[in-house]
Amino acid sequence: MVGQLFFSLLLCVWVQGSLLAAGVGFEADLSKWLKLGRIAGLRYEPLSDVAKPLAAIYEGSSHQPVWLHGGRPTAAAKSMVEMLGSSEDLGLRWEDYDVVWLQDTLRKSSQGPLVSEEASRFDLVLTVSSLRFLRHVSMGHVQPRAVGFDIEPRRIDGALELRKIFLGESPRKVVMALEPSFPIYKPLKEALKRYRSLARELPHPRFGFPPLFRPGMQHQDVPALRKLLTALGDLPPLTIKDQGSELYDPLLAEAVKAFQMRHGIGEDGVIGQATLKRLSTPIPDRLKQIEIGLERLRWLPADIKGYYLIVNIPAFKLYGARAGEGLGQHELQMNVVVGEAMDGRTTPVFRSDMTMVTFRPYWNVPEAIAVKELVPEFLHHPELMGVRSMEIVPDFSLKSVPLEPNEANLQKVLAGQLKLRQRPSEENALGLFKFSFPNTNNVYLHSTPAKSLFSRDRRDFSHGCIRVKDPLRLAEWVLQDNGDWPRERIEVMIKGDQTKTISLKRPIPVYILYSTVMADQGGRISFFEDIYGHDRTLQVLLAKGPPYLPAAAVPSRP
Repeated sequence: MVGQLFFSLLLCVWVQGSLLAAGVGFEADLSKWLKLGRIAGLRYEPLSDVAKPLAAIYEGSSHQPVWLHGGRPTAAAKSMVEMLGSSEDLGLRWEDYDVVWLQDTLRKSSQGPLVSEEASRFDLVLTVSSLRFLRHVSMGHVQPRAVGFDIEPRRIDGALELRKIFLGESPRKVVMALEPSFPIYKPLKEALKRYRSLARELPHPRFGFPPLFRPGMQHQDVPALRKLLTALGDLPPLTIKDQGSELYDPLLAEAVKAFQMRHGIGEDGVIGQATLKRLSTPIPDRLKQIEIGLERLRWLPADIKGYYLIVNIPAFKLYGARAGEGLGQHELQMNVVVGEAMDGRTTPVFRSDMTMVTFRPYWNVPEAIAVKELVPEFLHHPELMGVRSMEIVPDFSLKSVPLEPNEANLQKVLAGQLKLRQRPSEENALGLFKFSFPNTNNVYLHSTPAKSLFSRDRRDFSHGCIRVKDPLRLAEWVLQDNGDWPRERIEVMIKGDQTKTISLKRPIPVYILYSTVMADQGGRISFFEDIYGHDRTLQVLLAKGPPYLPAAAVPSRP
């Protein structure tokens, strides 16, 4: 009995001594790796991107392991490794988090406690990978300003969020709180899984339809079209007998119209060049669009709620909500024309507050347009200045007195000494409405006399500003909180002879965004063309892997 008691005491002393030695060993290993600033063998070895939260976590644990107890991974460690293993479901890259090594080490730990440097390495690698994962969930991989998007990056206290997990909170609960809360986000995540499955199951769609393939015609590729549209959700499932018909029937035509609507092209049911191009787009390409769309959602401020206007450039659409929950929820929608896809004319991505509406505005011609386009034309054809209601002025104030439209003054416009503007009229380049929100890009919303452009599928024609299809409706919506502004009063203002600016009592947040994938309130996924090449640029950065390129190294936009 005495011998057994002595053995138990000896075992207890040995275990405590071993644990103490393990603790000392961990502190030494931690100090070594932190001093070195890297862990060899990781997907991304340097620790500079997580140095601050890493130090905070281990200082808070007295430089002891946070994922191990007695050399064995805790339940929180196992849950976290499982969460990292499912990171692809969020549109992230599981290889960024050294998941395979962590999983292998977990399996090894089931045979006995981890010891020595292996235990230290497991604890530190899981912490590093988890910090990177939580940052990517909340903020994305690439800083928006690194690709020319003037959006303030989101912030995350990685140490605080990770501490919740290793102290027992569910990783999934923490992750869900960090994910974007916009209505568009959940259906895009669900679409990601569905399109991954489609990419495995469906062959690359190839169709040999003749030009302008119309309902009522027949072709051998019609069954393949039926199969594709059923898989994409545009066509209800049919019986095997119906699926094999080569007739382009009315039901299939309605499905094609639904497909066309989701891709921002004319809904006529005719399979022309534009429709065929989109039908033939490989499913993996759509998968990449969804991943990029999820990445960009993580760049946006979490507080896009309540009152807002959003313009999505590739969709050529404006959306508005007075009590919305962010991108994907709106009560106002209209077509817009955006900046042309060429250097110097693209519409920038940024955020501002709309503060003014101007009726019958002057068009204050930007210096670049005056110097490069208009003044050279007027020097050759002076009569065009009168035809287009142009005038030369000392400055852009409403009290500015027009000067003689002669060659000498035009030369002064070229030299930057005078300004060029267009008088208010229905033919004014801005139309009869201007909606202003201060920004360094000199971009605003306005109406236009070129109304035929709104009927086109692709609508990038401006010098960067955004033309709206229904400015009267937008003015009504914007002025709702400004007192008595019925449509009739607005119509009187635009038919008058005065330029009038109304300051908004309640500024409206305006977000100019760029996403080639959207989800509506019914969960339908829409895809749009990458008109500015922003998707291609982002794909290049993501393909390079961590740390993902800093702003100084970003390649020029295609």
